[in-house]
Amino acid sequence: MAQERIIMAIGRIERTLARLETAGVRPDIAAQGGSDGDADIARRHAALKAEAVRAVGAIDDLLEGLD
Repeated sequence: MAQERIIMAIGRIERTLARLETAGVRPDIAAQGGSDGDADIARRHAALKAEAVRAVGAIDDLLEGLD
């Protein structure tokens, strides 16, 4: 039962990451001299992506504990 919930949570995270990638936020735009708004979006995107990576790592740690 707990394993099913974890698998479903991972699926939701994967779908969220896919939506973020297809949203078209491109950090390289800010590096090319975009507006301040572009730079802010790029910074926020990088922070969100880093947090998502940390969350997936935490889930991996939880899954390892189930074995």
